[in-house]
Amino acid sequence: MKNAMQRLTMLCFAALQVLAASAQEPGPPPPLSPERLQEMKAQRTAYITTKLGLTPDEAQRFWPVYNEYDEARERLRREVHDMHRSAKDKEGGMSEAEAKQILAKVRSNRQQELDLEARYTDRFVKLIGAVRTVELHGAERDFQREVLRRFKQEDRHGPPPGKR
Repeated sequence: MKNAMQRLTMLCFAALQVLAASAQEPGPPPPLSPERLQEMKAQRTAYITTKLGLTPDEAQRFWPVYNEYDEARERLRREVHDMHRSAKDKEGGMSEAEAKQILAKVRSNRQQELDLEARYTDRFVKLIGAVRTVELHGAERDFQREVLRRFKQEDRHGPPPGKR
């Protein structure tokens, strides 16, 4: 009888451990599928076009330039992200020299991103004017907030009926 109680106690303890582990915060979300990413880019295009009130002619000239800018900006951000990930994943940690090298590269990438933004801001002003270029930055932030809100909502309630 005593042996059965010990087994039952151990079984309950193991079950509680499994429940506790599964209740913890999930890790990072899985990467978006290429289809989902394309869908989000199309939604961003529509959102920004509407927010800025671009005419069809303006949109036709604006979006190729914006897409160039977005791809270059994303490449720079991905480089920084990959550097941080490789440093974090390195077995045994990193040396001071390696850390200084990473910091210098991150600083360089940030400067490149600022230079990129300055070049493309000038191009955007020529295409859509200064007022709408300022509004572009706000529209980008608003769209990102909306996407985050949707993701949080999906985490709580599951994907919308059409996405299940």
